[in-house]
Amino acid sequence: MNESALWALLAALCYGIAPVFEKIGLQQAQPTAAVFVRALITAVFTGITLTTRDGWTPLANWTLKTWLAIMMSGIVGVLLAQVFYFAALRMGDVGRVAPIAGSYPLFACLLAAICLGERLTPGRVLGAALVFLGVLFLS
Repeated sequence: MNESALWALLAALCYGIAPVFEKIGLQQAQPTAAVFVRALITAVFTGITLTTRDGWTPLANWTLKTWLAIMMSGIVGVLLAQVFYFAALRMGDVGRVAPIAGSYPLFACLLAAICLGERLTPGRVLGAALVFLGVLFLS
């Protein structure tokens, strides 16, 4: 297993653990408030890590395109996606909601092909189909 696959597997493990805590918290918390608290905690710990490990200097070198792309990612991938996901999680079962929300690779592959010019290889198309089937079976 290469290093990127290991990091991706660790991310998947964390993404698998988080919904259990989220479902417990959403028994009382409203989705938007939960996203706010989550973002606040994330910002604090990320700020500490950036200060103690990586440093803030590289941010000054970012282009406008980089800033806009990262900001749009935050709005779409963190704010909107998390509010929608938390609303679904509050209403539904973790075992049903998480796989449906986890079907985002289907959209990512399609948008990467359209917006970034990435190739839709037969393997990627097959993988996307398997993800779709997996979501159907799990939900």
